[in-house]
Amino acid sequence: MYYIPLQQPLDPAFMDGLLELGWYRMSQSVFTTQYIHLSETEVYEALWARVDMKNWEPTKKHQQLLRKSSGFQLTVQPFLLNDEIEYLYRRYRQSINFDVSNTARAYLLDQQEANFFPTKTWTLYNGAELIGVSYFDEGAVSNAGILTFFHPDYKKYSPGLLLYLETVRLTKLQGKEYFYPGYIALQNPKFDYKLQAGSQHVEIWDPIAMKWHSYGSSRHAKASTPNEMSW
Repeated sequence: MYYIPLQQPLDPAFMDGLLELGWYRMSQSVFTTQYIHLSETEVYEALWARVDMKNWEPTKKHQQLLRKSSGFQLTVQPFLLNDEIEYLYRRYRQSINFDVSNTARAYLLDQQEANFFPTKTWTLYNGAELIGVSYFDEGAVSNAGILTFFHPDYKKYSPGLLLYLETVRLTKLQGKEYFYPGYIALQNPKFDYKLQAGSQHVEIWDPIAMKWHSYGSSRHAKASTPNEMSW
């Protein structure tokens, strides 16, 4: 793993350049890696992905989720982190079976007080109850998904997937070129929900050739079928 800690706000256009070269945000740093360690015994090859927005349109799954969640209120706003969000993060963290940071603040800011990234926040409400939050960073010509979590009692609505797909749609509406969701992993379907944006629009970074290839030609596509996750 290689990483660079930030000491000042990151220029959105410079962030685009880092994303295009397979670098990604981790707290208040940028990093890149070829392998992810989910535990001491689980190591998988990471394949960095992006969604080409040129011909992207909402999928049937996306439209179904919008209809299913039509009674909720979804809003995007500048970076927001407060006690209400931390409470939801704790509820989410208690419901999952993998390791994440103890708090949303630790995940996003580590020990820093300031956020050095150009971050926006989605909030999803059912009436007065906060049921979903998602953070993404805005570049000049791209967006990058960073962190999403939701109330476990609303899992049947797939709020995490809804927030992910709505960020992709916003990227399209903004006229941007790419959305970067992070990585998928060889031989592990845990991250395959990122293909729900439409695998025909997904590209995979080749760190050897230093270029992006269509997902259909990737080793992941040839080895498995995208997992329909209710995330």
